[in-house]
This record gives sequence, C-alpha cells and structure tokens, in this order.
Amino acid sequence: MIQTVVETFFHRRFAVLFFVVTIVIVPSPVSAQFNLQYFLQSAYTNSPQINQYRNSAARAQLEKQLIDAENSAPQLSLSANYLFAPYFNNPGGLLSANPAPDAVGYDVGITNGGLYSAQFNAEKNIFNGPIVTALNNEASARERSALNDIAAARHEIEKQVIDQYLTTLLSLQVYRLEEEAIRYLKEEETITAQLYSRGLIKQTDRLLLEIEIDNRQSDLSNLHAEYKTDLSQLYNLCGITDTGEVAVDTVHLTVAPIADSVHFEKKFELDSIAAVNMQVVSENKYQPQVSLFFNTGLNAVELTGLQRKVGFSAGINFSYPLYDGGQRSITRQQNELSLQTISFYRKSTLLQVENNRAAALSRIDVQRQNLENLHEQMKKYSTVLDISEQELQQGLISVVDYLTMVRNFIELKKKLVTAENNYQSTINDYNYWNW
Repeated sequence: MIQTVVETFFHRRFAVLFFVVTIVIVPSPVSAQFNLQYFLQSAYTNSPQINQYRNSAARAQLEKQLIDAENSAPQLSLSANYLFAPYFNNPGGLLSANPAPDAVGYDVGITNGGLYSAQFNAEKNIFNGPIVTALNNEASARERSALNDIAAARHEIEKQVIDQYLTTLLSLQVYRLEEEAIRYLKEEETITAQLYSRGLIKQTDRLLLEIEIDNRQSDLSNLHAEYKTDLSQLYNLCGITDTGEVAVDTVHLTVAPIADSVHFEKKFELDSIAAVNMQVVSENKYQPQVSLFFNTGLNAVELTGLQRKVGFSAGINFSYPLYDGGQRSITRQQNELSLQTISFYRKSTLLQVENNRAAALSRIDVQRQNLENLHEQMKKYSTVLDISEQELQQGLISVVDYLTMVRNFIELKKKLVTAENNYQSTINDYNYWNW
C-alpha cells in the first residue's frame, strides 16, 4: 500500500512538472488577433502622431498646387466702383466735372466729379520661374520630411509596443508558472496527507506545505493584478479599447542584419535641405518682379455719354528691390547658424547610434551565454531530481527536502523565462538602433 502511494506521488509529480516546464513554450490557445502583429498594427492605425504627419504630407502636396495657382496661373477678377462727390451752390447741379468757382465740395482734381467703374481684370506674373521652382522645392522638402517623420514614428512605436508586449508576456508566463506550482503543491498535499496517515512523515511537514500553498496563493493574486496592469498599459499604448483580460501569444525576435545606412541620419539630411531651400526662397525676393495686367469695361467720371466710356487698358508692372537695411545678409548668417546646429545634432546622434548598437550587441552575447548556462542547469537539475526520487524511495531524504528541490526547479524555470524575456528585449533594443 505504501509503495502504491509513493508511485502515485511520482506519477503525478512528473505529469504536473512536465506541464510546468512546457507551459511557457507552447503558445496560449487564444485567437491570433492577440499576437504582437495585432498590437503593432493597432498602434500604427490609432497613433495621433502618425496621422498628424500623414496630414502634413498631404498639406505639402496641396501647398504645391497653391504655389502654382498663386504664381503661375493668371489672376482674374471683377471690380466695380461708384464715387459720389456732390457740389453745393453749383449752378450745374450736384454732380459735375467742371464746378463753378463758388461751388462747395472736394477739389475736382481729386475726385474728377465722381467715378463710375465696372471692369474685368487680369494679371499674370512672368519671368518668375526660379521663385516658383524654389517654392515647390521647399514644399517638396516638407513633404519628404513628413514622410520621414511617419517612418520614424512607426519605428519608435514599434520599439515601445514590443517592450510593453514583452513585459506583459513575462507577467503572464510568471503568473501561469505560479498557478501551476500551486496546483502541483495541492497534489502534493493530497499525497502528503496519505503518507502522514501512515506515519511516514511528520506533522510539521504537512504544516510547512500548507503555509507554502497559502503564501503562493497570495503571490498569485499579486501576479494576476500585475498582468492586468501591464495588459492595460499595452492597450493604452496601442489605442485599443479595453476589452477585458486576454492572453498574449509568445514571440521570438531575431537580430536584424546590420543596416547599410543609418536611417536616423535621414532627418538631418532633410533638415539641411529644407534650410537651403528656405535661403533660396529668401534670395529670390531680391530678383526683379514683372507682371502683365489687362482690364476692360466701363470707366467714367460723369454720367454724360456713359455709353461711350467703355474701353480697355493693358500694361506691365516692374519692381526691383534696391536696399532693405541689410536683411539679405542677416538671413544668410541665420541660415548658416541653422546648418551648423543641424550638423552638431547629426554628429551627436550618429555617435549615440553607434555606441548603443555596440552595447546592445555586447549584451546579446552575454545573455545568450547566460541562457545556455541556464538550460544546462535545467538538465543537471532534472538529473538531481531523478536521483532524489530514488533516495526518497530508499528513505534517505525527507519528503520536505524533496519538495524543496522541486520548488527550486520551478524557481529556476522562472529565472529562465525571465532571462529569455530579457534576451528578447535586448534584441529589440539592438534592432531599434540598427535602423
């Protein structure tokens, strides 16, 4: 009978222990929508920053159309004017282009006695190709900058979401390990009660086991709350409405090949181009400005013979700035300072990228070696458990000593899970800087 109880004990031990060891390896039986890709796609879609940059790119496209409309297309308009300038004490009446000397009213040289005008006007800038090109280049630079901002925002979001996803996954894995450890200890409690009833273990062994179960139940509640908190933060980061508690899938990141170029540098290249384009636009203000104009319609100063005052006129406007107080030189100096600032930031960023990438690679090597050591410890500890099983059957060790080894094995598995999560997190760091 005693042999049967002991055999039952070991059979249950191996069944539950196998589940504890493999629980963090086998993916959770949940919908695929809760994998990493689902959260990343949700974060991209719901990001206000990405949508802002997307709208900025669209605005830049519209701005190029606006530039052509303002500077290349002819400007057409209709205008109408009526000026009432009466004369009092004038034998010729209130309205006159030739008032009497004693008449009271505005000087006829100013008003011509009135104005009756209804005209169609047309105006077009000519010889302004350089300024139109400069303005379009400036708008194109803003569009490229907005598109690059979208890529940078996606890259930043990817880093943040993966970090939080790994934190949430680790919380779930540790929670499930603790949950299974409690289930296993309760199985042990049943076996221990049978052994105690036959005088094979002391009462203190049973009490210690009950205390252990109570302590782990308290830890389990805390771990559950921690997982729910981490999951809620993941929802917030991705802009997802909290749909309740779900299980996240396991994830296995890989180290990306070394990037051919540093994408972080792209921002400073675009900023430099934008600064140069701004200076070109400023320089074009000092070029001659020429425009043609044409109008046709009614234009008269008195009602008499109004039907014969219909005609047209055409002409040319020319302007050339001569002196503006040295503004041209000042803007050039300001632009040079802007370019120097961009260069300083570019060098600093490239240095940080290189150092952080090298540091991440170094940590990856160390953590990979640590994982190999932990896996080797797992194998050795499994052998120790097998030997301890034989010693327990021979009465060489107590049940409590054996159970302590089992608990240590579970804690070692938690340590391994944490190390694997840290390894994935470091890969995420490296991939972030390797861009």
